[in-house]
Amino acid sequence: MTPDEDSLLAGTMAHFKEIARQNRFTENGTIEHAVSTCLVCHPELVPLDPFVIYLDIVAEAVKVRRPRLDRELAAEINGDLELQGESIRVTLEDLAEGEEKAVRSWLAWIRDALSTGLGLLSVHSQTSLDFDLDSPEARRWGNLIESRSKEIMAHQLGNFRPVPSQ
Repeated sequence: MTPDEDSLLAGTMAHFKEIARQNRFTENGTIEHAVSTCLVCHPELVPLDPFVIYLDIVAEAVKVRRPRLDRELAAEINGDLELQGESIRVTLEDLAEGEEKAVRSWLAWIRDALSTGLGLLSVHSQTSLDFDLDSPEARRWGNLIESRSKEIMAHQLGNFRPVPSQ
């Protein structure tokens, strides 16, 4: 990509990371921004597949909203498991130690977060594209989705702060 295209990507990414920091991702379409240089509105401005642009934006937003492996993240994972009718529950310790079922649940939570984020970007503007992680187009990006999921996990684990024993 050219420096100008890199600048467009950096600007779009910064915009959506700030929206995530403010916890306003659900209302991202109502927040004023430079529409003419927004890569969600105009992914054709750079030589990247639009799915890749959207996925990268959402992956960075997840890292901003949930930057660390902590008790709150474990609780969210357990909440999702409960909603799905699963009897398994994970602990922070299971997640930190890489227990297999806990890690699968964590990855499922990340995938759900990515899917939700993509859905929220689809209503960003009238020109936004709609992506679904289970669509045939997304399946061709399976390795990238897995890579971004593991990148989020590594980021969260890298910011893990164990709770001191009492």
